[in-house]
Amino acid sequence: MKENNIIEELFCTNFELRNLSDLLVYGKAERWVYGFMLKKYEDEHLNRYKYAAQYVKNKKVLDIASGCGYGTYLLATEGQAESVIGVDLSEDAIRYGKHRYSHKNIKRVVEDGTKYKGTDLFDVIVSFETIEHVPNYLDFINNLYENLNNDGILLISTPITKVTNTKPDNPYHVIEWNFYDFHKLFESKFEIIDIILQEIKIIGEKKRKTYNLKNRILNKISKEKILNIHGKSIEKFTNQYDLNQCNEGYQTLVLKKII
Repeated sequence: MKENNIIEELFCTNFELRNLSDLLVYGKAERWVYGFMLKKYEDEHLNRYKYAAQYVKNKKVLDIASGCGYGTYLLATEGQAESVIGVDLSEDAIRYGKHRYSHKNIKRVVEDGTKYKGTDLFDVIVSFETIEHVPNYLDFINNLYENLNNDGILLISTPITKVTNTKPDNPYHVIEWNFYDFHKLFESKFEIIDIILQEIKIIGEKKRKTYNLKNRILNKISKEKILNIHGKSIEKFTNQYDLNQCNEGYQTLVLKKII
């Protein structure tokens, strides 16, 4: 047992060093390894999971894709979930989570999120920063629907882009959605309960005031053409922004299953 722990500790340390190397070489890392990520990105992940924690007390929870596992651990500990299953395609990520963040209420599984079927349905499903990586994202959504209890809640997040793009700059993403285009993916299977925004940026031209004699005389034609809006670290969407103009940021949809 002691020898096995040493082997797993060496594996985890090597895993962390590889992530740290990505940070030093590329300025960011694709996987969230808690404590080994730039603070800005780490806070974004933490805020999502801490928000989700309010929904999971005494619930059966699926975290898909769970990555390196700290978020799953937060759902089990701070969220006090009855049980959490963390599913991810990466054997290394699942192995890392099992060693670093073991917990009696957590089970971790290596599986494809478009195909995974729980033995029971889940009360809450959490899927953060996953769907933009999935080529067959409609199959993924359908599988989430089929794994969810009839009165269950799905929390799913993705980056926001101004125009839906099937060739995003991020090489790990297969698609990124306009704010409203993303909502359309769910309209036949889910009802939107809430929308949570993170770190949104709207940079572009303002709408000019009507050019008429009165405005000209009163000098009300704005010389300022540039919008420069930076949203909060986390906030509820209450139509406070025109998100058709959103250049970047993240949204989390809180969804209820339509029967």
